[in-house]
Amino acid sequence: MPDNYFGLETIIKERLQGIDSIQAIYTPFSVDDMMECTAVAPSISVIYVDDRVGDSAGNGSASVVYQQWLVVLCVEEAGSQLEDTTLIRNAASPMIIEILKRMQGFNPQVGGFKQFKRANAGVQHMSAAGKLWLPYLFECQLINSF
Repeated sequence: MPDNYFGLETIIKERLQGIDSIQAIYTPFSVDDMMECTAVAPSISVIYVDDRVGDSAGNGSASVVYQQWLVVLCVEEAGSQLEDTTLIRNAASPMIIEILKRMQGFNPQVGGFKQFKRANAGVQHMSAAGKLWLPYLFECQLINSF
């Protein structure tokens, strides 16, 4: 069992450090908070979303829990306008590929947790004033028997 229920946050941040061009990694409480605090771009926000609870055993004393972590890439391209967003997508593409390479199948090496798997984000991309936020959700299985 992990000592810190939210210990994956630091591990995710460390895993994403060093991606070329990323200027900051934020850890806001929610997507709404992220929209207010994303000061620089390109940047990444790591947000604990929820637990998805699976099967239980032992009369409910243990359950399979999937911690859900949203990794949101923020990019900015002043030349991208509503009628042509190619430039901003082209700028984001290498960073998206690097995030996916680093997170999909990554084993955090924390007792009780398994590898990260990508899941449907449940949140669409967002844009405002030349900025684009691209969300990717990753789940990490934990056998919960607290």
